[in-house]
This record gives sequence, structure tokens and C-alpha cells, in this order.
Amino acid sequence: MNKYCVYLLLVSMLFLSACSNDKETEELQTISLAEVDILHINHGSTTVVVESADIESLEATLLMNNNGPGIVLDEGKQKIEIRLKNDIKRMLNIGKMPQLSIRIPTNYEGEVMLEGSSGNVKIKDLNTHKLDIKGSSGDVSLDYSVINGDVDVSVKSGNLLLNLEDKDSNIHWLLQSGSGRRSVAIPLENRQQSNRKTQGQTGDGSFSVQLQTTSGNITVK
Repeated sequence: MNKYCVYLLLVSMLFLSACSNDKETEELQTISLAEVDILHINHGSTTVVVESADIESLEATLLMNNNGPGIVLDEGKQKIEIRLKNDIKRMLNIGKMPQLSIRIPTNYEGEVMLEGSSGNVKIKDLNTHKLDIKGSSGDVSLDYSVINGDVDVSVKSGNLLLNLEDKDSNIHWLLQSGSGRRSVAIPLENRQQSNRKTQGQTGDGSFSVQLQTTSGNITVK
């Protein structure tokens, strides 16, 4: 009987959520990155888009279908953390999950770190000294015209996709996968390949790109 009541309660909550006001709202926060060495973005299960832009200060925008909790900016010594407040109502908003957008000034020379669970990550021409992404089941896509910094991505069951326009970018490549597939459409010099690892070089190899997944697929093109 108790299980039945819990089931009815969950169904009712889902129904009320679906019938609730679905008006799209947007929250925008800005912050200076002067003297900041590390930018840490904890997006949890929310999809996040990160890109460089010709702007003076960082812009963090949260697109929502409800008036729930928004963005939190924690400032530390030479470090800024961006995260979202917890809100159980978002778990019930099926198909209406928020999206976080981060625009970073092109002159930022520090490190960008992303950490999440099931949220997808989309990187668009990010111009930074180092990019470090760690995730669980979310997919990661990276779109670059040219890579001029180190990139380190490690996920568990998520898929990794890297689109690179300049095939001669100066990169030392290291791709590692467990049970997932690896597909590299870019010609690599000094290519070495085994069951779980592919490595090689383009250009002078001055930057490092490491893509690692446990059970997801890795695609570079």
C-alpha cells in the first residue's frame, strides 16, 4: 500500500510539473577574470556550452523553463568556481532541463576546468592555456578552428567528439579507450596503435591533446 501511495505521489508531481508554467527565463551573471588562474565550472547534470568571445568579463547565462535556483559564483584566491544551486523540481521537468552557457574573454590565459555527471559538454573554439574536462555519462563535443593549448578530457561512459578545422595544429595526440571505439580521420605522424590506445603527432606536437573514456567512443575528424 505504501509503495502504491509513493507511486501516485510521483505521478502527481510529474503531472503538475508538466502542467506548470513553462515560460523560458534567462539569468545572466558577469565577473572579471583579472588575476584569476583557474576557472572551475561544476555543471552537474546540466548541459553546458563554453566558448571564447571578444568580451571584457566572463558571462554566465542560465536558460531555464522555471524560476528555480540559478547560478552561484564562488570567488577564491586566483580561482573562481561556477556552479548551480540544487533544485529537485528540475528533476521532474522532463524535456525542460536548463542549459548553462559560459562565454570567456579571448585574452584569458588561465586554466579552465569542467566537472559534471550526466550533463553534456560543448566546447566552441575555446582559447585558453589549458582545458581539463572530467565527467561520467555525459557526452563531450569539442569544435576548434585551431588548437593552441593543452586539452585533457576524461569521461566514463560518455562519447567524445573532436572536430578540428586545422588538421596541422601542433598537437601530440593520445587517445585511450576501454571497450569503446576510436576513430581518427586526421593523418598522424609517428602513429602508434594498440587495442586501447592511439597516439601520434600533427605539426610540431607542442600542445597535448589527451582524450580518454572507459566505455564510450572517441571520434576525431
